[in-house]
Amino acid sequence: MNSQCQALFKREPIFLGQRKIPNKLVHSEDQDEKKLGVLLSQVDFISRLSAAKSPEEFNREIIKLVSLLGFTDYALICKTSLNSIESLHSSLPNELFTEYEKGKFCRFDMVLDYIHGGKADPVQLSMIKRIIESTPMLTYTFEKNMQILELYKKFNIDDAYVIPVLCERGSGYNRAIFTVMGIGMKREEFALSIQRYSTLLRVLADAVSFISETQFLPSRPEDDIKAKPLKLLCTMAMHDVSLAEAAENLCISLDTANKHMALAKRAMGTTSQANAVYLAVRKGLINV
Repeated sequence: MNSQCQALFKREPIFLGQRKIPNKLVHSEDQDEKKLGVLLSQVDFISRLSAAKSPEEFNREIIKLVSLLGFTDYALICKTSLNSIESLHSSLPNELFTEYEKGKFCRFDMVLDYIHGGKADPVQLSMIKRIIESTPMLTYTFEKNMQILELYKKFNIDDAYVIPVLCERGSGYNRAIFTVMGIGMKREEFALSIQRYSTLLRVLADAVSFISETQFLPSRPEDDIKAKPLKLLCTMAMHDVSLAEAAENLCISLDTANKHMALAKRAMGTTSQANAVYLAVRKGLINV
């Protein structure tokens, strides 16, 4: 759990396990109560999330917890390779992530750069907008980030609260981001909710990441690709050769190569040999 999480409650600790209405929660200056409040919140979050029996139930439970704090949507996202992100769990529409990928925004995304630069503090999207608008010169990176903000706006996301969390996804990065949004909320209302529940949100972010890593990490088909099909794709990519030429290079029959390719295409989720090679490179499974 995030050691920077600090608690919040006044008098006797109040936590979401008691199903208190969020606007009844108040801050406390008592350090012992703060520590106890965080502990109770962590236990409650983990207990509720770990009780889920499926990824779908896990997602529904996250939405319930986010809603208790007055927000509408969330996303747990990690960076997998250059120009690519993976939405581990999310309540947002898939179309948003598809358009993000098509725009090749990942390599320019200032939020991801901030997170993977080792920063531990949360950041709001509106802060990125203010930085861009205050600059005297609009660089290409700034233009791409304005396009990212416009994409979010297209899906009625005016602002978001982005919290760094640890990630053991094997992507080459050790951080992911847990983000909450208030679709339909005015920016001032959203800012007040963030200010009020920032500590609880960080506790929730850590709990979601922890349970996701230990119980509900979505499996990717390419994770199951066998060594021989992968070696075949690697040979085709590195030497820019056909399947038959790769089979000869590997000293295997064309029939065996076809079987390996069938497994590779299934793992990559494609029916094309060329696309299987491309996706293997794109996903960082092979280097060329």
